[in-house]
Amino acid sequence: MFAVKNLVLLIRALGLLALALVLYWLIYPSSVANMVQRVTVQVEPASTATPIDNPRISPAVAAAPASVPASGTAAAPSTALSARVAPQMRVARPASRSQVAVAKWLGAKYRVSASVIEILVVEADLLAKKYGFSPNLLIAVMAIESNFHPYIQSEAGAQGMMQVMPKIHAKRYEKFGGKTAFLDPVVSLKVGAEILRDFRKLKGGSETEALRFYFGGGATSDAYIDKVRAEQHLLNQVSSGSFVPVN
Repeated sequence: MFAVKNLVLLIRALGLLALALVLYWLIYPSSVANMVQRVTVQVEPASTATPIDNPRISPAVAAAPASVPASGTAAAPSTALSARVAPQMRVARPASRSQVAVAKWLGAKYRVSASVIEILVVEADLLAKKYGFSPNLLIAVMAIESNFHPYIQSEAGAQGMMQVMPKIHAKRYEKFGGKTAFLDPVVSLKVGAEILRDFRKLKGGSETEALRFYFGGGATSDAYIDKVRAEQHLLNQVSSGSFVPVN
């Protein structure tokens, strides 16, 4: 009997509460609507859209590589390389198995992004065939000249991956967008290949003498040529499928 009486009292209390809520809603409808909206937002499940599909994230932000450092911070060579080339470089054609092997080997040796180096290896092979250079020569020159660091500069003012003198070869950069294009690794590779081609022609077709002229001559040019050829030899071994330890 006591339990029944408590149940009746509870029902009456709930009825009075419901009546009060209805009266409040009639008197303050906008307040009730705002409360319902806030509750809905709080319990709404997280969006399952990918970043590129999410309208709250711009495509530029979604496409930005994770390796790009914040503005104003210093970057290691591999990070700087990825930050510079990733938004701009495009693969001319899919890399072959040997090109992938070369890129991985260079990435391990110079501690740079193998995926970025792969693009340069593909481009270097295309340029070598176009200009008639021996296999892996251009990528070996790039390795010796800059260690694949896009921002390196010599005391003489040579800049970029292929260490080209922008002032001397300014006209070569015009078709690639102007004097600042030397920072683009692919542009640097193309310009360096053109210079080597012209030097080889100037030196009677000798690839070795073209390398000497590219270096600038002098007593140390033989050592430079030896370094390039040694690197080229190792890259040729990697390309052939041989195991070559990274020193």
